Amino acid sequence: FIAMLPEDVFPPVMMKLSQLSDHIADFIISIDHKKAETRGTYQRALREFMYFFSTDRKFQFRVKDVERYKLHLMKKNLKPVSISTYLTSLRRFCQYLTEKGIIERNPAKKVQGSARPQRHSRHFLTLDEIKILLDSIDVSNQTGLRDKALILTMLGCACSEVELSTASIEDFTKDKHKWKLRVQGKGKSVKSEIVDVPPQTAEAIHNYVESRGELQPHQPLFASNSNRTKHKNMSVRGIREAISIRLEASNVKQGRDLRLTPFSLRHTAGILMAESGFSVEQVMERMRIEWRPTALLYFKQAGLLHSETKPDSKEYVGESDTVENL
Repeated sequence: FIAMLPEDVFPPVMMKLSQLSDHIADFIISIDHKKAETRGTYQRALREFMYFFSTDRKFQFRVKDVERYKLHLMKKNLKPVSISTYLTSLRRFCQYLTEKGIIERNPAKKVQGSARPQRHSRHFLTLDEIKILLDSIDVSNQTGLRDKALILTMLGCACSEVELSTASIEDFTKDKHKWKLRVQGKGKSVKSEIVDVPPQTAEAIHNYVESRGELQPHQPLFASNSNRTKHKNMSVRGIREAISIRLEASNVKQGRDLRLTPFSLRHTAGILMAESGFSVEQVMERMRIEWRPTALLYFKQAGLLHSETKPDSKEYVGESDTVENL
């Protein structure tokens, strides 16, 4: 636990359970722009806080009160990531109360969650494995062109399966000399984030889109080939299965069935960017990471790919300062 701050820095605020319930309901309404899953996470976490509030009977929005809540969570034998989720929800709620003038300062900002991992648990692909994976794809057919574009977009743009499943033709645009992809980031309900697309990735997307003939702007950027959902957006499951099949067929898994997944491409991108001269801020922007320590984990793993021995491999993520014309 951190050292206590003077009590007068966080003046106590008395509140009835009914008042707390109303404030939480208003807070949930205020985040209506976020995804239903995100709102659900906040609701579940704050229900636990309400239970603690009702049994503790001493919570007055001071640092020591939040510390006591954290101890309550730790006694429940929750996983560190779950404790962090509960505390993050309380932190956001307290910030809402601060902005509304109900409390003067946010005490939850002074209480950290459980220790974060020092490195990512997922495996990454080596540069040789990426080449083997891409070379194993037959691009003489539309499915091969699509899967190559999927893999390069996950690698070059650090996209998740969810972001790719919602992408449309109109989301892939050119701004001056840079190709961009508009994505619907984690926890968002609209496509509000713009990602730079490296030239190699842009070329793969172009080749795939052109193979499909005349298309309308609203049509999927990555379309399903299954009989039931043909020409519709690929589902998250469909994208995951398509890439998993490619990982398996190329023999790059080598006993890492559970740890080497499609999402490993995103982690590989993070390490490669850290090795390629990207700043922490640029990695956060490209990967849509809001918490700086998460991005720093990639810099702790920089050097594992040894990209200095294969300079051409940096083309997967493009230049750190600009994306050249295709």
